[in-house]
Amino acid sequence: MKFGDQHPLSPSEGTALERKKDVRRSTRLARQIAIVITSLDPALSFSGKYDTVVVNAHGCGVILPERLEKETPVAVELISNGQNKKARVVLTIAVVEGVSWLLGLEFDSPAGGFWQIENPPADWWI
Repeated sequence: MKFGDQHPLSPSEGTALERKKDVRRSTRLARQIAIVITSLDPALSFSGKYDTVVVNAHGCGVILPERLEKETPVAVELISNGQNKKARVVLTIAVVEGVSWLLGLEFDSPAGGFWQIENPPADWWI
């Protein structure tokens, strides 16, 4: 390689822009935390008790037996203390087609202390 030649990225590294899209805003932790999810959309009557799969300062991932559309506004309530936070559905992936879906819920604003995790990651408070 001659002076001035750039080292190409391997396909697994992608472009800088592609890598930036993968950057987490806050660290995900695998935690089962009991919550109630309630639709805030007046056209959709929905509420149920579930356990999270992953949590972070920006929201959570949870598996539901029914599909909610992206952008559906919801309330996430901690069963342990009744604290709640507004969120929206940002991701819907079929886990078992027609049976269960993984939903990504994003809070309306970050909340590092919401999940009551002892010694949460430092990036939850940025």
